[in-house]
Amino acid sequence: MARRLYSICIVIAILLGIYLNIFKQTHSTLFIIIIATLLFFLLSLGVHGLIAHTIKPSLKDSLVAYPLLMGAIWAIMLLIFIFFIIPLFCPHFVYGL
Repeated sequence: MARRLYSICIVIAILLGIYLNIFKQTHSTLFIIIIATLLFFLLSLGVHGLIAHTIKPSLKDSLVAYPLLMGAIWAIMLLIFIFFIIPLFCPHFVYGL
């Protein structure tokens, strides 16, 4: 059940991201950045939830690198979001609002 919930979070984030990309001309830059950030957090929630429920609980207890793995995945997703996704929505984001 939990995997289904996290999968739904990922699908909702992707579909709303596609919608936002299609209709980005009708919204302000600030609105797009705020909504895109919320969608990123929804997507990262889904990815981390799927990973957390895929690993067996007995393995999680003995796996020291589990928190490092989750942090590294989130950091990579954040860098992709900042340097690749946000410039698609707002081309002048890197230069400032």
